[in-house]
Order: sequence, then structure tokens, then C-alpha cells
Amino acid sequence: MATRPLRAAQRVLLGLVWLWAAVVVSLTFGTRSGGGQAVNIALLDIGNPADVVDFLLNTALFVPGGILFAALGRRWSTAGLCGFFGSLAIETTQYLVRSGRTSDINDLLSNTLGCLVGYALAAAALDVLRRSARGGRRAGAAPAQRSTDVANARHRRTGIG
Repeated sequence: MATRPLRAAQRVLLGLVWLWAAVVVSLTFGTRSGGGQAVNIALLDIGNPADVVDFLLNTALFVPGGILFAALGRRWSTAGLCGFFGSLAIETTQYLVRSGRTSDINDLLSNTLGCLVGYALAAAALDVLRRSARGGRRAGAAPAQRSTDVANARHRRTGIG
């Protein structure tokens, strides 16, 4: 099965995916956090403002990934799975290399959510753009089509163009 070559826009988007991944990795391993705990499997404590802020920041960090997957034309499930497995790889690596950061179940959940939110935002924006583009073409094409139909009908009746 032959694969078609990537268009320039797709190559740019793939480059942006790699850039985003590099930023995520540098932010993930470039700072220390977690209070010395190796693993946290307790779910988000919404009573703790620091935990909520951390959850929201992790979610925001992965929104661009979802946007890029939608722009590349991938399915929402692909964006979600890449967010999940990418985050799982990060959390597992943090634990295995003892980076000084906590491997946290909440990071896994928020990162996956961020990819899905980004995908949903981009898919909605792309849908609006497609609808407005389609609506604009129809409105502009309809009068021209009607005049062509009228001219064709006249030609059939009279033989005059």
C-alpha cells in the first residue's frame, strides 16, 4: 500500500507536535516538585488550592497537543490515547529515574483531559470554519447556477443562447 506524501501544512503541524512534546518534556523534567513523594495515587483534593491549580496547569499544558491532533485530521480517540500514553510514559519515567518529581495519577488524568479538551476546541472551530465556508460558496454560487439553468432552458426552448 502506497502512502501519499505529506503536504507542507501537515509537515509544519507535525513539526509543531514535536516542538510541543519537547516543551512538555523540558517542563516535566526541568523542574522539581512533589514534596519528596515517589508516587501519588490519591485522586485530586479539590479542597487544596495548590492541587487544583496543578491539575488545571497540567490540563492546559496538554491542550495544544489535542489542537494539533485535530488539525492533523486525527480522531478524538487518537488524541486521547496519545495524551494518556504520553503522560503515562512521562510519569513512569519520572518514577524510574528518580527525577525528584512525583509520579501522580492526577497528572495522568489532567494531561489526558487536556488533549481531549484541545481536540474538542479545535474540532468545534474547524466545524464552524467549514460551515461558514460552505455557506459562503452556496450563497455565491446559487445565483450563477440559476442564471445558467435559465440560459440552458431558454436554449432548449428557442435554440438561442
